Amino acid sequence: VAEWIERQQSRNKFYYYHQQFRRVPDLSECVEGDHLCYFEAEAQWRRDRMVDQEIMGIVRERLSACQYREGPNHLQNCAKEMEQLLQVTKAYQDKYGDLGVHGNSRTCLMKQKHMMMEERKAQENA
Repeated sequence: VAEWIERQQSRNKFYYYHQQFRRVPDLSECVEGDHLCYFEAEAQWRRDRMVDQEIMGIVRERLSACQYREGPNHLQNCAKEMEQLLQVTKAYQDKYGDLGVHGNSRTCLMKQKHMMMEERKAQENA
């Protein structure tokens, strides 16, 4: 019986860590009242946010490894990693900052819209 189970499992291998989701339309592309599209856009936004958090964590780990490796000379030798962390952190803060724990795709979209309006207003005044 155990051999039969092993044969069945070897035929149907499931690699859960390679799961790929198709890209869905953004919330701004959804038709009004299409709740399924809203739900898919929200799920896509949550996945993108988790990916961005992981990217920040990886860059932060690289910087701390460089600091540990270089010791007292880390200010000179880890400048590239420090700059990369600053860029990634700024991009994350621009996109997701001030949304709080209960942030969602709609509030993120509104935040980006208000940022664009402020930039246009600043360009007109300059």
